[in-house]
Amino acid sequence: MMTFDPQIILSIIQRLRDRDEDALVELYDLHGRRVYSLAFAILNDVMLAEEVTQDAFLRVWEQIARYRYEENRFLGWLLKIAHNMALNRLAQEKRVNHASHSFDDDDFIEPPDFVFEDENRWRELELMMQSFPAEQREVIVLAEYHSMSQSEMAEYLKLPLGTVKTRQRLGMEKLRTIWQKTQI
Repeated sequence: MMTFDPQIILSIIQRLRDRDEDALVELYDLHGRRVYSLAFAILNDVMLAEEVTQDAFLRVWEQIARYRYEENRFLGWLLKIAHNMALNRLAQEKRVNHASHSFDDDDFIEPPDFVFEDENRWRELELMMQSFPAEQREVIVLAEYHSMSQSEMAEYLKLPLGTVKTRQRLGMEKLRTIWQKTQI
């Protein structure tokens, strides 16, 4: 079981504000895998996910002064940055056409802080979603990481509600089928 002491995060945040580069390395060691997993779930490309992961940590380094511990949970803020950067990269790669909407760090509701009791189960989920079409991965990530309702996803993605429901249903059915096969 992996848990995080809030005092460790507070210490890292203060050290980042003091421009301590070792704090950035510690932060990466603590949360790099989660950031990478999120980016990979959206992009389904190892190199792009690695680039987004690095860019997300650099963005934290650059914007740490804007972070308010009492207003947000830190991992949620970090994952929101990574998520938005991954979606921006996905749009750049022309895998998804979101030309009618530009993404920035304030577009998403904050995801919860995660405590993953079983890192192996998380990695299995990540591997399962690799074969999913990008549009199905996207709605699953929005629903699961950002707790968006189907209506919120439809509004955000500028898609009909029925399209969002279908994508989420198909993705969840695939996930369920794959998961059941791996449990045998």
